[in-house]
Amino acid sequence: MNNKIEFENHFSARVLEIFFPEGYHIHSEEDISNLKKAWVANLKSWHSPYTCLFDLRDFHIFQEQIPAFENMLKFFKNFFMRKIIGFYDDESKKPNLKIEIIFGYEEAIKLTGLARGRGIQKIKGDLRSAIQIDNDFNAHVMEINFAEAVDFVTAADIQVLKAKLQNILMMWHTPYSVMFNCVNCTFSQDAYVEFTKVERFLRGFFCKSIIGYAPKADKESYPFITFRSRHLAAASLENSGIESGEVANCSTRKIGT
Repeated sequence: MNNKIEFENHFSARVLEIFFPEGYHIHSEEDISNLKKAWVANLKSWHSPYTCLFDLRDFHIFQEQIPAFENMLKFFKNFFMRKIIGFYDDESKKPNLKIEIIFGYEEAIKLTGLARGRGIQKIKGDLRSAIQIDNDFNAHVMEINFAEAVDFVTAADIQVLKAKLQNILMMWHTPYSVMFNCVNCTFSQDAYVEFTKVERFLRGFFCKSIIGYAPKADKESYPFITFRSRHLAAASLENSGIESGEVANCSTRKIGT
């Protein structure tokens, strides 16, 4: 069991969705600790109360671990979580947990701030779920990673990326740069052209620059400048910030450290 964890942040609706695309088994305190650490890390983007929609479709927990799991939930209730709603389906067993549990994903999202049908079914190969965005507010960088191989082929693919970026933009109130991890992504010519529209859109919302690193394909096929490594890409952003006349803050940590 891989125990892969995915988070979907809906800031405007104030809903956090937690999915386990390959299931999640809690057999020990370490399994709880790993979930807690990932959850806490995701919360660095949150500054307001939220409702948590929790995937129980392939979720298994040993009876003796239930008290520790429920203590973890109490911990998160002290950090913005107003409510947690679990959901399962006809292929999974309803866990014996002291939280609200709803049959069916669509029924569960009706109880949250998400409009009906706006929730996202997490399935392997789903483009939106493969796009992962990490906000480093100290370094003023939005970093985009891909959990699996992603080929942006059509204009529709780029619109999926844009929609996910729009969901994140409300968190930014200062200039920032976008950095793509390109080790798992490629762009077709059509996607390249469509991305130029997204770039214009982002530059209207505080974006200073867009770069990438570790390109999987020829660097000319990417609609932004790419660097051989993340280290070089991060250094270019730090240097451009100083060269552009911005005040350097020596107390600010390096990108990604």
